[in-house]
Amino acid sequence: MKSSDAYTSELEARIKMLEEENRILSNILHKAPIPIFVLDKSHTITHFNQALEELTGLSAKDVIGTREQWKAFYANPRPVMADLIIDRSSDEEIVEHYGLKYDRSSKDKERFAATDFFQELSEQGKWLYFTASAYTDDKGEIAGAVETLQDVTEEKLALRETKELYRIYRKILEFVPYPIVVYDDNGLVSYVNPSFSNTFGWSLDELKGCHVPFVPEALKAETSRMLDKFR
Repeated sequence: MKSSDAYTSELEARIKMLEEENRILSNILHKAPIPIFVLDKSHTITHFNQALEELTGLSAKDVIGTREQWKAFYANPRPVMADLIIDRSSDEEIVEHYGLKYDRSSKDKERFAATDFFQELSEQGKWLYFTASAYTDDKGEIAGAVETLQDVTEEKLALRETKELYRIYRKILEFVPYPIVVYDDNGLVSYVNPSFSNTFGWSLDELKGCHVPFVPEALKAETSRMLDKFR
């Protein structure tokens, strides 16, 4: 049987080892390149990492220990995704705050993702993709939630510009007076202009995703070579 001194010494060594492991994990979390914050089950901020400080302009020392996580993203108090997960909020409650922007990626309602626009983060605002997931204690009960964020503003703006260009190009093609058919890289129809439909009688709905059902015999070899070269 171990002596009291031996047991105490072993316990102190174990505590010291756990404290060192916690320090290392805390440092890893703080230096992670992805913005992250952590809430405990009382909705208090326990971690607010360096990448999130840079994204929001808030200092970790000013928010850790508070329940003011909303300040990172909104002008007025309201729940963030991690709050809703801790509370096991219903779909209706989540839709109330995020509309239909969220993606429930887990049937147990403990993991969610969404993309939203945050006007408060800069003069022009920022688009953020964020995910939140609950973590549990040794009894399997929710002990808090972790939320990660990714700035997707550039991707959103690029997508918006691409959609606008697509709209403009399509308008131009609609006014071209001779038939035009556009193929994808698999040789399937992705677009036909009104002149094509008027000339050949096939609508875009009939041909989209299909092969053109008729190519003149004299042009079959040339058409095949062009599609192969394009691919």
